[in-house]
Amino acid sequence: MNVQEIRSRLESIVGRPVELIKIENSPWQDRLKAVASLHAERAGDRFSTDGLPEQGTVEAGSTWFFAADTREATEERLAVRIADDRLEPSVRELISLLVQSASLDAGEPLPERETEVQQLGRWLAERMERGESPQELPDTLLLKNRLFAEMIPFLLICEGAQNSLGGYEELHQLLSTFLEREVLVIPLHDREWLLLVDRLDVMQISEERDEEEESDRELLEAFGLGLYELIASEWAGIFNLSVSEPLQPAYGLVPALRLLKESVFLGKTFHVTRNVHLPWELGLERLVYSVPAKQRERFMEEIEGRAVVLEDSETLTTLETFFRMNCNVSETAKRLYIHRNTLIYRLDKVKQETGLDVRNFGDAVLMRLAVLLDKVTKD
Repeated sequence: MNVQEIRSRLESIVGRPVELIKIENSPWQDRLKAVASLHAERAGDRFSTDGLPEQGTVEAGSTWFFAADTREATEERLAVRIADDRLEPSVRELISLLVQSASLDAGEPLPERETEVQQLGRWLAERMERGESPQELPDTLLLKNRLFAEMIPFLLICEGAQNSLGGYEELHQLLSTFLEREVLVIPLHDREWLLLVDRLDVMQISEERDEEEESDRELLEAFGLGLYELIASEWAGIFNLSVSEPLQPAYGLVPALRLLKESVFLGKTFHVTRNVHLPWELGLERLVYSVPAKQRERFMEEIEGRAVVLEDSETLTTLETFFRMNCNVSETAKRLYIHRNTLIYRLDKVKQETGLDVRNFGDAVLMRLAVLLDKVTKD
């Protein structure tokens, strides 16, 4: 088993980024201490250099493991750094055995880009956990000099026990090959990836569709849907994807990532049948979710007959589609594959039960709020 396979397996086991560091030149012990100290300094941690770290040593908020090179006449070593200092002893022992079985074959250099994206992913994950939102990336991040161009961020999250999403190399190769363009794949956690694609590439690909002139947001949505279908067709699992508007990642990447994560959460809460979530379409959902529980219950109590309407799956689907089609009767009927008169009958039934005619703007707003609040209340 080579080091790349080892790394992928370790990420699946611990659910944290795993970094491969090639320790070369003699003596390798001194080199190891220097590399470890450098990474600790960039992370703002403190690394003790009193003696050589032992197998499974916890330093600088991470756990270190070492694999000997199988080639002769060399003192090279491979250091494996796991961004987790709370591994159980039994887990550390198993990982140690796994790492020591790795082989560093001749002509198999560690991909420098992977180290860079892992460093950025670790830094982003730490900022998210601490609730920090710095506007600019620090200069210590090796990838920063490539993040001044305008890019579009995507957040990919995989859920479910059947997750078969590949590691960095597999995902990077799939996206770069399919798009025929370079894609930055940044691991945040075992099942969370931040994807950065050049804005011009996204717009160019989206504009190649045989559609009428579309806005930038519509092009982003089309690209996101295509990206989701590509990933879902390659791997088993439940995937959710969110996309934000273009930005220079060197500035504002952390707030943008928070918005992407929030969008996935709101999308899964209010629109369970969707897998691509757009922040600019979730403004009302964001507001509704912030309403205190007592206010939600009070509003819902004022909608008479709401239980009859909202507990009927057919009626609920009809209302959600009607609102998505901007309350257009003809377009809603087409989307639902029903006759226009059938749709009108269903809307009249809603009016009869609740007193709200959703073809009237004011009543439509109230019913739309009721549909959203009902989902939050049930959760």
